[in-house]
Amino acid sequence: MRLAYTLFYILILLVFTISCKKETKKTVCFPDTQTIRFIENKKAVVKITASAVEPVYLVEEGTIDTRLIPCNFPHEFYQDELTVTVNGEVKSTQQDQLAVCCAETFVISEISR
Repeated sequence: MRLAYTLFYILILLVFTISCKKETKKTVCFPDTQTIRFIENKKAVVKITASAVEPVYLVEEGTIDTRLIPCNFPHEFYQDELTVTVNGEVKSTQQDQLAVCCAETFVISEISR
C-alpha cells in the first residue's frame, strides 16, 4: 500500500512538472523570406473567415484593404472583430492571380488585447 502511495505522488509530481514547463522555442515562419517592414505596437482588428487556407487575418488600424495573414496566430485570440495590439514582421509576399488582393504574410512576435 505504501508503494502505491509513493508511486501516486511521483506520478502527480511528474504531471505537474510537465504541465508547468514553459515552451521557449519560438515559432519560425518563413525564415528565408525577406522582411519588408516591422510593425510595432500597432492596433489591428481580427477577422475570422470560413476558409481553411486563410482562417484568420488582421486589418491594421488606418488601412482599408491590407490583410496581414499571420502564420503563428495564437488560438486564444480567435474572436471576430477583436481589437489587438501587435508587433511583428511583414514578410515579402508573392502576389499572383490566385492570391487574395493586398494580403501580406505576417510573423507575430507579440500580441495582446
